[in-house]
Amino acid sequence: MFKIFIMKKQILLGAALLFAAGMYAQEQQCEDCAIPQQECADCTFDQIAADHSGAVINTSFVDQKGAENEARVTQYGDGNLSTVKQDGKMFSGHGTTGGYGNNAKVDQEGKYNTSDIKQDGNFNDGKVNQKGKYNFAKQDVGVGYAEYNTAMAKQRGNGNTSFQKQRYDYNWASVDQHGNANYAEQDQSSEANAVTGSSAYIMQRGKDNEAKQMQRGSYNYATALQQGNSNSSLEDQKSDAGGYSWNNSLVEQYGAWNTSCVYQEATGFGFNMSDVYQTGSNNDSFVNQYANNGANISAVMQGLGWGGNNTSHVNQSAEGGLNGSLVMQGMGSYNESTVDQLASNGGANGSAVMQMGDENQSGVSQNANGGFNLSAVGQIGGGNFSVVDQTAEGGQNYSLVGQYGFNNRSCVTQNALDGFNASNVMQFGTDNRSFVNQDAISASNFSNVSQVGHANFSCVTQTGVTGPGQGN
Repeated sequence: MFKIFIMKKQILLGAALLFAAGMYAQEQQCEDCAIPQQECADCTFDQIAADHSGAVINTSFVDQKGAENEARVTQYGDGNLSTVKQDGKMFSGHGTTGGYGNNAKVDQEGKYNTSDIKQDGNFNDGKVNQKGKYNFAKQDVGVGYAEYNTAMAKQRGNGNTSFQKQRYDYNWASVDQHGNANYAEQDQSSEANAVTGSSAYIMQRGKDNEAKQMQRGSYNYATALQQGNSNSSLEDQKSDAGGYSWNNSLVEQYGAWNTSCVYQEATGFGFNMSDVYQTGSNNDSFVNQYANNGANISAVMQGLGWGGNNTSHVNQSAEGGLNGSLVMQGMGSYNESTVDQLASNGGANGSAVMQMGDENQSGVSQNANGGFNLSAVGQIGGGNFSVVDQTAEGGQNYSLVGQYGFNNRSCVTQNALDGFNASNVMQFGTDNRSFVNQDAISASNFSNVSQVGHANFSCVTQTGVTGPGQGN
């Protein structure tokens, strides 16, 4: 009788344990692994009026017509105004009117000085050199099918402004500013005719500087280099006409509290490439790419060597194309990375995120219509959180997540219709949790979760509908 009582007690205890385990499992169901989102910073710039800086005291006006003209203006003092206009007959063999082979150079030293250069036609060269503060430089180059023009501006001091505008192809423009609170804007258009594109370069040293570059046409190249704190850079590229539909952007920022925004759009078998390098802390990077029948490639590196509190957001959309994204965040803490990729009409996605430090977050969402997703996330430190959400209709998802440290959590959701899913999660440390949910209709599922430490939890759900008697 006593033995029966003991057996009943053991059965009741076992049932209670099973019930408690079931309740705990329900509580420990694959948690909400919503992808962490960072709001894209406002990358719009307060448009500065393209007008002279202050009161006009001395005035220089040069108006030249014909070919291969040369003008040089030197002014010292404050409130000077220099206007150079070069317009002449088109060089023989060119079908439209406009200047050819003109050269203009303006040197100004002082404050509240203004330089305005207007050149029409091909092979024009304009240079502006200003020393002082609150100076203004403007260059407007090209008309008709203008080609092979060069515009350069150098400004030393604070509160200076530079505008440079070039039309049509094979043009090159650069701005070099040293000082604080400077503003540089470049606008290039290479639409139609020979269309091999434009190149733009901005270099700023100081703090509270703003750089804006806009390019329209084909085969666009834009480079922005900023050294200092609280600087902003905006690259806006659209490649759609004529020859190669290709956008290429390079941004390098050294310091803290810097912001980089890149917008790229390539149509007609287009190709977008963006590279962003930020060294320091509290930096933000936002990359938006769209390619029609082409490819998007983005690389973001933040805080390498030192720095933390950096944020990276990459958004890519390729119709009938390919997306590729690489994000690396360095030794600092509180870094965040979000990657959104969409490839429709047969495209493929690929993403790799590497984070080093503590309390890092990573979110990757990939959608390939007709096609193939690949994601690799590596986190080293503590308190890391990683989410990978992949959907490929017609096929094949792969995900590899490695976390080393403590308080890590990994969530992988893959859905490949008529495809193949594979997930490999490795966690080393304490309080790690892993959730894998794979759904491949009429396909194979594979999952490998390895946890070393204590208090680890793993939840894997796989559904691969094949024929009768077949599994996953």
